[in-house]
Amino acid sequence: MDYVRGDDMTQLDLTAIGIRLKEQRKALGLTQQEIYEKIDISQNHYSRIENGHVGMSIEILVQLSEILNLSIDYILTGKLRTDNRPAFIEEYNSLSEKQKKYIHHQIDGLRKFDLK
Repeated sequence: MDYVRGDDMTQLDLTAIGIRLKEQRKALGLTQQEIYEKIDISQNHYSRIENGHVGMSIEILVQLSEILNLSIDYILTGKLRTDNRPAFIEEYNSLSEKQKKYIHHQIDGLRKFDLK
């Protein structure tokens, strides 16, 4: 199984990775327990990942990316890719203020709708 580690070969900063994961988890209002239960690892292991003490398997990295709605490259490097910006961003920017207000209204409605 492949692992994401912070050794000389990979030059990954596990502490920074853990900080990014923790910040996003908190921003989403999730607890550590909600995360580690979803990815089926122990509380201790997840805590050690967030604290930068251990790396994680590629499988866990992918699961965390999905759960926390973060790109894998952002988790690993802290950099957002700008070359893959979705076309809808440019389209959104070209809308009138009235059209943008309508979209925001729709988004607010979706937030209130419980998809569980």
